[in-house]
Amino acid sequence: MRKILDNLYFGTALIGATFIVIIGLLICAQVLGRQLGVQVKGADELTAWSVVAAGFLPLAYTFRNGRHIRVTLIIEKTGKFKIPAEFLALSAGLYFTGYLTYSSIDMIWDSIKFKDQTQGLINLPLWIPQISIPIGSALLATAMLDDLFNLLRGALPSYSLAAEHEDRVDSHTE
Repeated sequence: MRKILDNLYFGTALIGATFIVIIGLLICAQVLGRQLGVQVKGADELTAWSVVAAGFLPLAYTFRNGRHIRVTLIIEKTGKFKIPAEFLALSAGLYFTGYLTYSSIDMIWDSIKFKDQTQGLINLPLWIPQISIPIGSALLATAMLDDLFNLLRGALPSYSLAAEHEDRVDSHTE
């Protein structure tokens, strides 16, 4: 199961990175188009949708690798209460991420139910550009739940393991 989840997190991070490349290509096309007097139709909409996908799809991967901003400054100062503080932080994160997942699924359901269409030059069902939000937030919630279970079993959360690994690598390169 660990390998499946890690591959899923990595795969969505790659898809998110692909959307960053798409953003760059769209910007280059618009700049070149201006020089040639050609308008790249729909580039603004495609860029906006790509920004959302690039922001949400890699969330779980970056979380698992310790790249999210966390409250470690506060948690490190709790001393013997570090585990309960970590549990509280993960639980709060899981709650809010779960609520985001629920709300974004509800948003997509409404878009499908009411047959909402995108506005602008590109006309698509609205749920298509919205789909990266519940996918990314659901995977982040899964990663948080995974770390919560690890913490309850007495193991370190993934982001702590990643930080320890990074510290070891940094100490060897100095």
